[in-house]
Amino acid sequence: MFQSALVVPEKRGGFLIHSAQLVVREVQNASIHGEGAQMYINGHMRTANEIADVVDALRPHPLHRAQLVGLPQHWLQPQVVSGLENVADVAARRGVHLAVHTHANHVQSVTPLVAEAARALLDAGVRDVRNQGVLMREVNDSTAALLDLCFALQDEAGILPYYFYMCDMVPGAEHWRTSLAEAQDLQHAIMGYLPGYATPRIVCDVPYVGKRWVHQAVEYDRERGISYWTKNYRTGIELDDPDALTRRYPFYDPLSTLPESGWRWWERQVTAREGQACA
Repeated sequence: MFQSALVVPEKRGGFLIHSAQLVVREVQNASIHGEGAQMYINGHMRTANEIADVVDALRPHPLHRAQLVGLPQHWLQPQVVSGLENVADVAARRGVHLAVHTHANHVQSVTPLVAEAARALLDAGVRDVRNQGVLMREVNDSTAALLDLCFALQDEAGILPYYFYMCDMVPGAEHWRTSLAEAQDLQHAIMGYLPGYATPRIVCDVPYVGKRWVHQAVEYDRERGISYWTKNYRTGIELDDPDALTRRYPFYDPLSTLPESGWRWWERQVTAREGQACA
């Protein structure tokens, strides 16, 4: 049975491994075409050339993202450790930086078994194990909770705190979301407690723009909870768009974080639109 791992572009050399899905043994079919491509892995790697082909194919396309935290025992299996050692050895000799990204949002997720699995990956030759979490209300949205998580990752598990994303604007997740102002305050509050390389960046994944540091908004109306962002690159569908680099893209705070004057303003917008629809 083949198991898949998403492949996304990496701006620098190296590749990442999706630890929830990837079984590092043999690549039966590596179809590398950029974001959304799939890699199918099963069986046993038979020759050094097979491993080298995988490393070279993946050089510009990291396998992303990991659930080492969700299934640490998988990474302690001898055949998985052996497979990683083979890949890591070839990657090191070819100048490819092999890394695993995982996903922990609370200090209680960083268990002794997670720490053991992370050490096994590093001992196998993986260069880095990094954490990409999500900023979540009443889970890790306080300075103390976020620092506890980062210290546990860095000091106890050897996992580098990397990013914390603001929760996306998706249905069913509004109760998890924080405002941009809260994210900015948290970024300020955690500075100075951790080594610079282990201080995570809190980022906002802005629709049509992508990942941005929370202080990169070009305008922010805190009362109405609307922030505006710009981008510094064009995608393939924007090559002929003269406004792609100057257009301002909005991101919205959850209504629950707004002052009364803010949600009253939104209430008036909804009422006005309903009136227009009925006219």
